Amino acid sequence: MPSIEKELMFQEIVKEFEKSPYAFISNLQGVSVLDISEARRNLEKVSRRSLMVKHAMARKIFAKFNVSGADKYLNGSVIITFGDKDPQDISKKLVDCAKANAKWVPAGVIFEGQVHGEDFVKQLAKLPSRKELLTQLVLRMNSPIHGFVNVLGALTRNLVVALEEVRKKKATSGAAS
Repeated sequence: MPSIEKELMFQEIVKEFEKSPYAFISNLQGVSVLDISEARRNLEKVSRRSLMVKHAMARKIFAKFNVSGADKYLNGSVIITFGDKDPQDISKKLVDCAKANAKWVPAGVIFEGQVHGEDFVKQLAKLPSRKELLTQLVLRMNSPIHGFVNVLGALTRNLVVALEEVRKKKATSGAAS
């Protein structure tokens, strides 16, 4: 029979899995407590929560949610980072942690019910955030409108120039007569 603490931790992690559409799995081998604390502080800015999880607990949770194939990412100490906003932001932070400390490995992600490996996490980190994508969309939508306004401005400018030339021609022909 599991202890009350383990049962409470299991329930807490299950709640996080239920609330979060994705969970990143990171492996740590020989990373100092100071580095882990700093990484978790950085991750708090973009994620819901990061938890250190024992392998046995993780396997039980994966079995409960029918997540097959995630067991292979359980090497060394494991941190599971849960998120509910932009997965790119968490992925970027995890890749940054891996660049800063070679012993930190973003092993995989459980995303939309499927398990993806380290390559997927790195590709996800390269994607622009939702805010950047919306900015690009607005700029691209604004571009044709801006061009249309320039064309209309050129037409009116050309009309004014033509009328000015007609006025000058009439003024010179009126002065000559």
